[in-house]
Amino acid sequence: MIRVGLTGGICTGKTFVLNIFKKLGCYTLQADELSEKIIFAPDSPVADRIRETFGDSIITEATGEIDRAVFSRLIFEDRHKRNFINELVHPLVRSEREKLLKEIGKTSVYDIFVYESALLVESGIWRDFDAVVVVFTNQEEQMRRLVERNGFSQKEAESRIRSQFPLSEKLKVAHYTIDTSGSFEQAEAQTLETYHLLRKRFKLD
Repeated sequence: MIRVGLTGGICTGKTFVLNIFKKLGCYTLQADELSEKIIFAPDSPVADRIRETFGDSIITEATGEIDRAVFSRLIFEDRHKRNFINELVHPLVRSEREKLLKEIGKTSVYDIFVYESALLVESGIWRDFDAVVVVFTNQEEQMRRLVERNGFSQKEAESRIRSQFPLSEKLKVAHYTIDTSGSFEQAEAQTLETYHLLRKRFKLD
């Protein structure tokens, strides 16, 4: 089973592309899915460390668990807190990913594993994968999608995009790229082409 890392910027269409890969028969997984299970689980192994760093305001009084809304706001506003969380959680996410991969590998059902992570390149984990796919669009389209999806102002959307690792740097390590600036049909066609190129490159047919 080959490992494919999928990444891109905010609102570039990563999830859309990931779902196409899933429809094509790939095993798909999102890093955020693993991160959320680790951070927000009732028995979270990192809750105490997060509370020590963020303060008691991060905990919901009713449940004693980490408040998702407060957590999201704080890591966006504070780069140091964001880096702390990445350093704390990424090793655990990687461990969970590898456990899952071993289990999937035993079944011989899938020959392509696609892992979507917004931080694939900047965290350095892109090196764990056989191929890297970067999904991109122009900044104007990113901003339009952010405003429409999240209800951000233009200024807020621009700030959120600027806070992320530059797309230009992610594209430097890409083996394949998918431009989602056009229609859904065009993005789907590019994903299908990438899928077949992967199968050809790794002799899966």
